[in-house]
Amino acid sequence: MSLQTPRILPAHLHAFHPSSSGPRSTHTVRLLGTVTALRGDMATITCGGNGDVTLILKPDSHLQMGKLVEVVGKVADLEGGQDLGIRVLGTTDWGNPADCDYKIYEQVVEATHRFKGIFYDAE
Repeated sequence: MSLQTPRILPAHLHAFHPSSSGPRSTHTVRLLGTVTALRGDMATITCGGNGDVTLILKPDSHLQMGKLVEVVGKVADLEGGQDLGIRVLGTTDWGNPADCDYKIYEQVVEATHRFKGIFYDAE
């Protein structure tokens, strides 16, 4: 079986947290957003109108402000345990956010969650 990386929106973070019940919680996930803040080993991406997600960066992460990025990572507790974020495993620069219709991404995420059997192996 290949590594499955479901596409998510910020509202899905809790469903993929390691403390949630079920095998889904162990998945690596994908998230698309625009880099809106960089602070040392942390960054924030804005995911269209769906909210922000804090990223826990790797030392070799090379994000740029204002760029659209796809993040591959695991849901993790942020420092202080107040919120959830993504521990980054890798990123792909998608360029200028103006060149992307984020609504299409939202529709893809909804379709993959609604029809899981088409997109992902049975767990």
